[in-house]
Amino acid sequence: MTFPMTDTKLADRSAALSVAMPVLTVAVVLILLPNLFGSNAMISTLNYLGTMAIFALSYNVLLGQTGLLSLGHGTFFGLGGFIATHAVLRFVEADIAFPLALIPLIGGVGSFALGSVGGWLASGRGGMPFAMITLGLAELVAAAATLFPSIYGSEEGVSMDRMDLGSSFGLSYGPNVDIYWVIAVWFAICAGLLFFLSRTPLGLLQNAVRDNAERVEFLGFSARRVRMSAYAIAAGIAGVAGSLAALNVEITTVHALGASTSTLVLLMTYIGGTRHFFGPVLGAIVIGLMKIWLSDISPAWMMYFGLMFIFVVMVAPGGLAGILANGRALVRSAGFAPQSPILAGIAIAGGLSVAGLIIVIELAYRAGLDAAKGAEISVLGLPLNAESGLSWATGGVMLIIGVIALRPLLDRLDGKRHAIAQAGGAK
Repeated sequence: MTFPMTDTKLADRSAALSVAMPVLTVAVVLILLPNLFGSNAMISTLNYLGTMAIFALSYNVLLGQTGLLSLGHGTFFGLGGFIATHAVLRFVEADIAFPLALIPLIGGVGSFALGSVGGWLASGRGGMPFAMITLGLAELVAAAATLFPSIYGSEEGVSMDRMDLGSSFGLSYGPNVDIYWVIAVWFAICAGLLFFLSRTPLGLLQNAVRDNAERVEFLGFSARRVRMSAYAIAAGIAGVAGSLAALNVEITTVHALGASTSTLVLLMTYIGGTRHFFGPVLGAIVIGLMKIWLSDISPAWMMYFGLMFIFVVMVAPGGLAGILANGRALVRSAGFAPQSPILAGIAIAGGLSVAGLIIVIELAYRAGLDAAKGAEISVLGLPLNAESGLSWATGGVMLIIGVIALRPLLDRLDGKRHAIAQAGGAK
């Protein structure tokens, strides 16, 4: 005799599939990437994106999971790199056969220990006091870098040869693809640990501290200890990312400790989406590619970073992952077909606005900071002249028309959604 599957078993199977499918997808993608992009330059890009993805995931333990704004998270990225570099040098000096692939574990443990001390100092309160203390700690470490050149290598940094430790796990660590596999495995390990953490009682307590720290204290838990644990864990994972970055480029400099590194991970995490687990990974990929490729195309690449951040803060606080999630839900809903013409109009108007803005920005940079290169410039395939009023008018008109067209389209979209919601309620 057979019995129908109970609701509990169906729920358990659905939950298992919801966890297994992302894991399998990530594993397949990591295996396929070096085969799809086999050039040395692309492998180097993938290595950089992998380290930044781990770094952004670590920062989201603070920002998205616990609601803590750290202004000095780059410190642990840099410290992890220095710890890993010195570990390689000491092992080589002592002729100790230590597997290179396990060096990030040393950097992670060292950063975790330092993060535990920093967390004890910074986690007394959340909000702005926490942000200011983390900024002070970061500046303290950055200032110490100039006082201890034997550790930080002054402005030249500390370099090493990753092949000096020899082969292990079937890898010689000479080709960049060997380092890719090390980064891929560590990415899987770190992502798995953080995903598991988000579903443990500690992870749920971190969410509770983010939402209402006073209620957590009222229930008998210590909000400070929760913040300390989040800070230490985030520091440890950041140390792993810094160690991998050091192995990838074989040098660590004081620049990795600076404010620019902390700002970069903040942009990656927030633009990607703090309320979605893989949102920071998406942000690391987008911002990382912009930093690598856009910097070769335009001198105004940092301005595009800022504009994207402003857009996410003002229009899409859920980040790029939130936009994708909303789009997926819209496509699956019954209201997609009636709204598709309006959405197409919004896409066209938005594209026109972005194109006009890019033209204006590039003309402004060519007329100002890059005037020595001449007035002639090509933007989006259009031959323009920074000294021509027609070129400025082209970009300005595109921007104005796009912005003017967007407002009524957005209003129509809201009205259509309201009508669909009312119709659904009536049924």
